Amino acid sequence: MLEFLRRSASSVFAWIILGVLALVFGLSFGLPSDSLTFGAAPLVKVHGEDVTDADFRYQYAVTSRVLPMPKDERMAELIGVREEVLDAIVERLELAELARRMGLAATKWDAETLTLHGQFIALGDTFDWLGDAAFNYDLFKDGWLGALRVPEHRYLEVQADEILARTVRDLVTAASVVPPSEVRKAYEDEANRLSLRYVRFEAADYAQLVDPTREEIRAYLDAHRDELEAKRKKQALRFSKLPKQMQLYVIEVRKDRDDAAKLAAAARSRIARGERFEAVAREVSTHDSARRGGRIGWVSEEGTGSGLPPEVDEAARALETGSVSDVVDGEEAYYVVWVRGRREGDVPAEDALAELAEEALRDKRGKDLARQAAEEAILAAKAGKRLDDLFPREGTPGPGIEALAGGEAAPVGADEGPVLRVTGLFSKGKPIPGLGAQPELVAAAWAAEPGTEVLGEAFEIPTGYVVAGLERKEVATDEDFAEVRAELARRLAREKAKRVVSHFAARHCLEDKARGKVVPSEDRIARLMTYETKLAEEDGKRVVRPYSVCDRVGMRGGLLRTGLLARGGGG
Repeated sequence: MLEFLRRSASSVFAWIILGVLALVFGLSFGLPSDSLTFGAAPLVKVHGEDVTDADFRYQYAVTSRVLPMPKDERMAELIGVREEVLDAIVERLELAELARRMGLAATKWDAETLTLHGQFIALGDTFDWLGDAAFNYDLFKDGWLGALRVPEHRYLEVQADEILARTVRDLVTAASVVPPSEVRKAYEDEANRLSLRYVRFEAADYAQLVDPTREEIRAYLDAHRDELEAKRKKQALRFSKLPKQMQLYVIEVRKDRDDAAKLAAAARSRIARGERFEAVAREVSTHDSARRGGRIGWVSEEGTGSGLPPEVDEAARALETGSVSDVVDGEEAYYVVWVRGRREGDVPAEDALAELAEEALRDKRGKDLARQAAEEAILAAKAGKRLDDLFPREGTPGPGIEALAGGEAAPVGADEGPVLRVTGLFSKGKPIPGLGAQPELVAAAWAAEPGTEVLGEAFEIPTGYVVAGLERKEVATDEDFAEVRAELARRLAREKAKRVVSHFAARHCLEDKARGKVVPSEDRIARLMTYETKLAEEDGKRVVRPYSVCDRVGMRGGLLRTGLLARGGGG
């Protein structure tokens, strides 16, 4: 059929000209110049058939017609675009050869018929290149083949192989059966869904409200000395050969309020009368360290300093260890500075242990406060309060975490407390969005009645505690299953077939490679897979796993498709 159209479409002279142009285009497309020499060794030999540079160029071009290729070279290397392209060729040849061994055949006529219908096969899927237009040989020759830069005879050979490979995939797919029990289980997993309202009480947030005294730190150290000593040895570098440092605390009162100077002076007076610096900082300071009681931490006494305005560093350097400054007049704010400690060189073991003890005690009490706040929220809900009354929805202002901290903390910023979040519907057996796998919480939620405002306990999570209630509950029914069963079974069969076909193709490629039926040219492939960004080696460390032929067989452009979704593309 195409032969008749071919003869009537152009003269012999035109074909000669077109052939010369095709050769020029083919030789100038996209690959490094060292791979464009006549008589070059193939990239791979698959069952005796050479995979050439021209084959790679064609596959790259046809893949770019169905999947957007990343233009960023770094992204291309991370995804492994060239690896995907080369293994797509290997997979096609592997499956086509397997089809021939099974007694199957695809002729030039089959490929021409596919083409006359305006279709082509790439990455195992059938696509339409013609749209609603009628087939036109000139359009096919000059438009389609011109874009792919492939001779017609070679294009038809490749498409015949693609038909054979598709046939093998179809046969494997047809053998993939999903038992009725699996269909029912999949339905119940999807139909049984929950949506939860929940509030997280993060131990780290509450730990910032804890200010252990020296006596408490000493008592904790004495009770946990062995544990802390082991931790000190593991963190030896943290306490060794240190530059000159100071442990800095600060209260900031910004000058954008009329009484800023008066407020800063009052804060200094309160500290002089014996109030704890941390408590005053939480109440007065406008600095982002206010929540931590003004604690900046260990900072360099020389060089870069604390990162605060220079007036603060100058005042701190002038202070004796343990003393508090007068009010410091900065350009945009007033400051009160406390230098709690100093160190340089190797920290004495007892001082390092005390620092670790203070951190551990703060973490422990932070978790205790988080649990206490969670339990108080449950009591308030049982007394008739709704979680919406107790906490702002995520993204709206509300009370700080001190509202449910048992009176242990002074007031903090309004946007720093627990917030009410909604998971959205998630299937039974799946991780909870935002919380991960929490089997005890899920079990309690499924046992609760719809509309339960709060479940009966605070659930411990790695970072603290959670209080949750039911937002919505959907339960599987026989009637609904009868409606969706057929379509669900088809979908599950397709998904299972994809997995089976992928494993089947990958296994055959590896077996044939081991038998010498798939023979890569390692040097040529290594050059081809070297990207300009060279992420394979970065600062002496391998970023991208080394590629070996057959690695991507069975994936059918899987990482390209995944990369497309990650960039917001279609499915």
